[in-house]
Amino acid sequence: MTHLKRISEIFGKNNHVSFEVFPPKTAQGLRQIYQTIARLSRLNPDFFSVTYGAGGSTAEKSLEIASAITNLAQVTCVAHFTCVGMDQDQVLELLNKLEGQGIQNVLALRGDPPQGQEKFERPRNGFGYANELVAYIRRKKPELGILVAGNPEGHMENPDKNNDFQRQVTKVQAGADGIVTQAFFDNHYLLTYRDKLIQAGVTQPLICGIFPLSNAKQAKRIFELSGSSSPRDLLEKIEKYQNDPLSMEKAGTEFATRQVEELLNAGVNAFHFYTMNRSKQTLDILNNLQTHFPRLQFD
Repeated sequence: MTHLKRISEIFGKNNHVSFEVFPPKTAQGLRQIYQTIARLSRLNPDFFSVTYGAGGSTAEKSLEIASAITNLAQVTCVAHFTCVGMDQDQVLELLNKLEGQGIQNVLALRGDPPQGQEKFERPRNGFGYANELVAYIRRKKPELGILVAGNPEGHMENPDKNNDFQRQVTKVQAGADGIVTQAFFDNHYLLTYRDKLIQAGVTQPLICGIFPLSNAKQAKRIFELSGSSSPRDLLEKIEKYQNDPLSMEKAGTEFATRQVEELLNAGVNAFHFYTMNRSKQTLDILNNLQTHFPRLQFD
């Protein structure tokens, strides 16, 4: 069954599309996310990913949504999986739960500390870095697909960018099947990052994180949280339309369309859309690029 594929079985020469959703906090949000999954799954994407709240705060909802994607929508699902607050036995228990729901892939992350805790703390008999988690999962569950996170501009917490890049390579070498990047807005950084990975001998697929911006406040928050650079033309649009949400969403759609098209022309072939649990903007972007994605099933 195609929806039970491992990540390593998915990627090839075709252009690939996947989507990220997150567990909502309200009943209305839950209805919205399932509507979004239904609409986007009709495209026949390569996979969905489901995030995992800081400190495991959304663990049950994450599992419920990931199970629905796998067993109801019948699309391959990647469950986010962090080191936070779990010892090795608890990690293995959660991996068994995922497998019990038919989920064949994880995105292995160090994770953010729980709310109110400033710094990440290694759990007793647990893991302090994503590469340790990757190696453990690969050893205990060799059949699972494993993605890891990538930061084209380097992780905000590590000022030594060479050291940071080597840590990312180490994560892949620990047993990952691919890399999915955080959101970025300047393609120069992604293409430089891709070339460095190739030079370092990394051959696993690189999946580019695309964030369709829809309002000015959101954009500023994303730049603050991720440390991502912003091209001048995008900053100008954000400033111009900060009090005009409809125009800002249109500008965000146009920017993301150009961003993906430029990357496609540079030989990039895998894109992961951070949907914020909404479907329209992502669908608009992909409709603009239909000719590049012949495998997608547009209405």
